[in-house]
Amino acid sequence: MEPNKQFKDLTWADLTIVGNEMKAVREFDNKTLNYKDLQTVCSQLKIKGVKNATKEQMIQKLVSIYQIKERYDKLADTSDPVATRREPQCCHCRLLKILFSNRYTN
Repeated sequence: MEPNKQFKDLTWADLTIVGNEMKAVREFDNKTLNYKDLQTVCSQLKIKGVKNATKEQMIQKLVSIYQIKERYDKLADTSDPVATRREPQCCHCRLLKILFSNRYTN
């Protein structure tokens, strides 16, 4: 079967990336993929700016975006949404601020 038809429902999980090198896309080895196959992979993953790039540049772009997504996912998982929220003010303090505010105080 032609590799282009194999990349129809491609996701980032289908890429095999070890360190800074892409090893395979699904069951296809990196060495067996040609230029047109890599263009299809980039198209399916919605990567822009690889139309006139070489095969090596497309592979580097795939690896770098994969690593960025991996780092971003780790960052999003470790964030604590409670720590960034403001604590509610008591009603009396808020009312006093409203009643006694003027243009000289904030």
